[in-house]
Amino acid sequence: MSTKKKYRISKYNVEGEQLEAILGPLEADIIEAIWASKKTPVTVREIYETLKQQTKIAYTTVMSTMNRLYEKGLLDRRIEKGKGGLYYVYWPKLGKQNFKKSAVRQVISSLVKNFGEIVTSCLIEEAASNEDEMKALREQLDKILKEKRK
Repeated sequence: MSTKKKYRISKYNVEGEQLEAILGPLEADIIEAIWASKKTPVTVREIYETLKQQTKIAYTTVMSTMNRLYEKGLLDRRIEKGKGGLYYVYWPKLGKQNFKKSAVRQVISSLVKNFGEIVTSCLIEEAASNEDEMKALREQLDKILKEKRK
């Protein structure tokens, strides 16, 4: 079991899309490839082989990026022994949906801490612009209020 702490978002890129709003483009590609992998854990070589089909990339770049994702607390790893010697195998600490939910919570928590009720107002206004989102917001609020009454 790893002793690395939980991943904390250190920056948010408002221009980025999906995971690239909180991770670098290569980090996002690598963790997406790991989540999409049919097997877990995966080796650097397996992720490298997947990524090199899409773009020109060096094995060492993939290796150092996977190590960085481990150091950030997004991946876990262990050493295994094979015919070529010792190597790391990696697996995600969180599934894709849990990671996204955790990231959104961290960003919203930071916004609320820094901007208070303005954030709540903006979220409601944004949800109100879409009927489906407004319905989901109402349902979520009802659920939370019922739980608090218990």
